[in-house]
Amino acid sequence: MDDLIFFAMLLMSALINLCSVEDALIDVIAFGISRFSLARGPSRQGEIPSVGVFVANWREEDILDKMVEGNLARIPMPSVRLYLGVYPNDTGTRDVAMALAKRHPDRVRVIVNTLAGPTSKGQMLNEMFRQVYSSAERPEMVVLHDSEDIIDPRTFEIYARYAEQHDFIQVPVFSLNSTERSMVAATYMDEFAERHTREMIVRNALGATIPSAGVGTCLTRRLIEHFVRIRGNVLMNGCVTEDYILGVEAKRAGFKAAFAAVSAQERQGLDYVATREFFPKSLAASIKQKTRWVYGINFEATRKLGWAGDAWDRYFFVRDRKGAVTNFLPAVSLVFLLLILFGAADPSATSPELQNLLAVSVGANLVFLLLRYFVRVRACHQVYGVWDPLGIALRWPVGLYVNMAAVWRAWKIYLGESAFATRPIAWAKTDHEIPDDLVNVKR
Repeated sequence: MDDLIFFAMLLMSALINLCSVEDALIDVIAFGISRFSLARGPSRQGEIPSVGVFVANWREEDILDKMVEGNLARIPMPSVRLYLGVYPNDTGTRDVAMALAKRHPDRVRVIVNTLAGPTSKGQMLNEMFRQVYSSAERPEMVVLHDSEDIIDPRTFEIYARYAEQHDFIQVPVFSLNSTERSMVAATYMDEFAERHTREMIVRNALGATIPSAGVGTCLTRRLIEHFVRIRGNVLMNGCVTEDYILGVEAKRAGFKAAFAAVSAQERQGLDYVATREFFPKSLAASIKQKTRWVYGINFEATRKLGWAGDAWDRYFFVRDRKGAVTNFLPAVSLVFLLLILFGAADPSATSPELQNLLAVSVGANLVFLLLRYFVRVRACHQVYGVWDPLGIALRWPVGLYVNMAAVWRAWKIYLGESAFATRPIAWAKTDHEIPDDLVNVKR
């Protein structure tokens, strides 16, 4: 029995080390990639072309007015127009949107869905694309945003510059500083800072698929009209992560994509041109949101997209989807350690060879954990301009728990409600929050 427990521990430790080596590879590549700056971006002369900011809404009457008024005040470009998608039976949101369009007739347009809500974010966006691009307006670019987003006005210059050579452009997305809101909300600061200052930059440099984050995603008119022409919709219907899927489909259709990680301060990197927002602050809301992400990327997208792509695409497919298993490893490892601590397994009862292997493997786990910790601390400093090693250490177990719980729930949906991702699941919308002083928000 002792040998069996220690062999299982060794297996868990080896799997953790394998994932850690893979993370370290991304770190090494990211370290070798020079930071982008505005000066290094593609050059463009003249005004910003017409841009439609698409915002799909369901029961957002409490924050929509503040979001639109605040972002219009932040965005001085008259060529940038907000399109607000609403449902006919969501009268609260619809009335707020209509009032905004009346106050800003040149900057705001309301799109009323032909279906009663809620349907899904993808269906709403497809309806918005259909109505807008069947009219005379047809903006040259569309940017996807949510009703809680703080839009950086500099992103439109970035989109315009990159759109000369690309048709799918994603800018970084970061959580607003949430250390005072809750420990759960602050975990998004750590995770997005790490992912969008290293992994996404590496994906871009290697020419791998750039997945959409759902917000801060720019699509050119060429790409939009291509998907409308071949299937009648821009986004795949019946999905909960239609944005992620679109990024893969865009590359497969031959369109060039870019992750535009631009910083106005080249060396410090403290002023990223990025979309910022508040994320859920309660455990229940965070698990609910991440369940949708995990299910959509690990199960739904796998079924609908398969594994086709070049070598780097397949590598990042594995990286995106491995969480369905690896997010359980910390908890399983903790169970084994508790078995030893409480005497259920005796280290001296197993073979010396197995003890030595386990000691080496666990030692490597600790080294990689420290490396991961320092990378995260540095990433958060890059984004927020402060060092917070204690806060990150305290939040880490919270993030691990949320991610594990979300994977557990996603597996239940996959095996039950979705019948192995063959049936659409209900849209699990999260409640949104927005800062009071949106105009002056930086990070």
